[in-house]
Amino acid sequence: MAAKYTWSKLTKHAFLAGVSEPHVLGKGGGGFTDAAEPVPHPKAKVTVEQGPDVDPAAVVRKLEAYSDLKILYGPGEIEPGRSDGSVLSYTMPAAGVYVQLKFGQAVEADFRRTCRGGVPPSRGHAVGLRVYGGSTLDCTEAPEAATWHDKDRTLVAAARKGVRAACPSGSRALGKS
Repeated sequence: MAAKYTWSKLTKHAFLAGVSEPHVLGKGGGGFTDAAEPVPHPKAKVTVEQGPDVDPAAVVRKLEAYSDLKILYGPGEIEPGRSDGSVLSYTMPAAGVYVQLKFGQAVEADFRRTCRGGVPPSRGHAVGLRVYGGSTLDCTEAPEAATWHDKDRTLVAAARKGVRAACPSGSRALGKS
């Protein structure tokens, strides 16, 4: 039986999903491997407030289509910030104190699902997640030097949260964030 979904209150926001300990590199820079560890962040979930239960994966697939964001993950499918087993290596050209940050993006909305055949409608809320990427920031640079993504204020806020969590006390990157 085909279900029809209607959506309201769609929101999208970036969040900090992982952060590393600082990597201190001397004159000439150097390399290191990915060491970001997961931090607490939003979870993918589907809740039904009224009506019969729904298939969470199906709801998140419908949310993905509605939001125009590809690769949304539902409950239990992925954990942004957790390593997938691959090891990334980074080479930085200059001395500095570098931290690695990983980001996710939460997409959420209220839904109403209707079906034919006398099945009562369901109302609820869905949160889907997607892996948003990562960045390596230098704690010795002023915070305005790390404005690599001014268009998404939630991503800038997540990066500032990561810098506050990982950079040593007194670091220039802490600025007034």
